[in-house]
Amino acid sequence: MIRPVQLILALPLLLVAALALAPARVAMAQPAAGAERSVPGPRIVLGSDPKTGQRYIQIAGQNAPPYPTIDLLCDGKRWTVALARREGGSIYEPPRSVTEAMLTAVDCRMFLPDREVALARGQLWAAWANQTRGSEAPPILVGQVLDIVDGNTIRVNLGDRVETVRYIGINAKQTMQAPKSPSQSGGDITDVNRQLVARQQVRLELDAQERDREGRLLAYVFVADGMVNAELVRRGSAEVMTIQPNVRYRDLFITLEQEARDDRRGLWANQSGPTTPTSVAQVNTPGPKERPGVPPESAWACPAAHPVKGNVNTFSSPRCIYHVPENELYGATKPDRCYATVDDARSDGCQAARR
Repeated sequence: MIRPVQLILALPLLLVAALALAPARVAMAQPAAGAERSVPGPRIVLGSDPKTGQRYIQIAGQNAPPYPTIDLLCDGKRWTVALARREGGSIYEPPRSVTEAMLTAVDCRMFLPDREVALARGQLWAAWANQTRGSEAPPILVGQVLDIVDGNTIRVNLGDRVETVRYIGINAKQTMQAPKSPSQSGGDITDVNRQLVARQQVRLELDAQERDREGRLLAYVFVADGMVNAELVRRGSAEVMTIQPNVRYRDLFITLEQEARDDRRGLWANQSGPTTPTSVAQVNTPGPKERPGVPPESAWACPAAHPVKGNVNTFSSPRCIYHVPENELYGATKPDRCYATVDDARSDGCQAARR
């Protein structure tokens, strides 16, 4: 018979034996939240050059070797980016087309020789989005196109529900004219839309206002890396129709419509009048008090409320071109005048820069 005193004395020995025989699960557990920050290793930094607008990925830290290349994988598409330079770490500069695709992707990862790093959409937008698009990552839905309603409306299966989706920022007019060249869109605009999205998996990027008065979901529709809204405008199959507050890609749409008008594509094939988009008010030689815009605040910068740079060159045609913040040469452009909107720049006689 075991006396109580003997049992009390034996308990510590039994506890030690039990711990020795238990499986070592603590060693295999994931570190608690915040524990990874104390582990030495490379640090991933996303940023943009304030002058050129070039977006970059930097691998910093004492234990970060200069990898010759890194691999990026976003929504199943992979790119290899070479080392650009060594400056406080290893800096990699993906092409603009790649960074734009990354901003519209649902899932992005970076692969190094010894590790895999998830690049969250919120991080990408906070580092790479511009003033026009905002710094917060918009909601994205993924679905399958079931039906094409018309030139700018589709029905999409989102898994848990089916939505009627209206393209943001454009109005696709019906036209039955024949195309003059392969680059022009003619015929039934619904068929043009069908060629782009029928039976495709699409990503729906939402804006500030989620639905219209008819209850349709409002979205920028992406197939692979291309935005269908923008492609319809580029082909001349649709014209710009932006409605507040959904104006994230408005400047892009206006630029593409201007190019379609200049090249006489689609809707504009038989146009004989001025090529200024109908969505832009025309002003005939405004006087000094009526002239839109303000002077630049310095040799290289415009006021925050007037971010569009107008640059005048006497020896070029057009004489005045404007740059929006996301343009490639925006940071390298000295403004002669600054505008609050693209409409103001156009009404002052400026045309969109090509890059």
